[in-house]
Amino acid sequence: MTRRLKPLAKALRGSLLVGRQHTAISRAFEEELFRRADVLSEGSCRSAKGALDCYFGSTMISFDLSSVRGRFRGEFDAAAKAQLLRAVDGSVRVRLRAMRLACAEAARRVPDRALGTALTEIRVRLSNDQLHIDVDLEVPLGVSSRSRQR
Repeated sequence: MTRRLKPLAKALRGSLLVGRQHTAISRAFEEELFRRADVLSEGSCRSAKGALDCYFGSTMISFDLSSVRGRFRGEFDAAAKAQLLRAVDGSVRVRLRAMRLACAEAARRVPDRALGTALTEIRVRLSNDQLHIDVDLEVPLGVSSRSRQR
């Protein structure tokens, strides 16, 4: 009995995905930023005839970059600030953390109502040595799964 050999493997060329070079902020820098963050929130509940009650609010999270400059290596010129702005703007961790902070502010302002799923809009900007993250949110009230169990 003769054993049949496997056919030759077919070599494929090219790649399905191409890697990109990008810059991200470190966890340590993120932690230091949020530890020193100044948070300013405003908002209120609104109800419309025939619609759900909603909380509409805005939270501005400000970071004084000059206060953390001495704790990390690297230049802090205009080019570095622009790169930092792009890295913070593109960071999913920072955006999620800012959104959670804004939702916590909404929960603090409306403690007696269950919050639904928040719709958010996040903008990141740089003004001199101040990094600002603005979070606008709209949250329906009394529509979460927890409120239905009561």
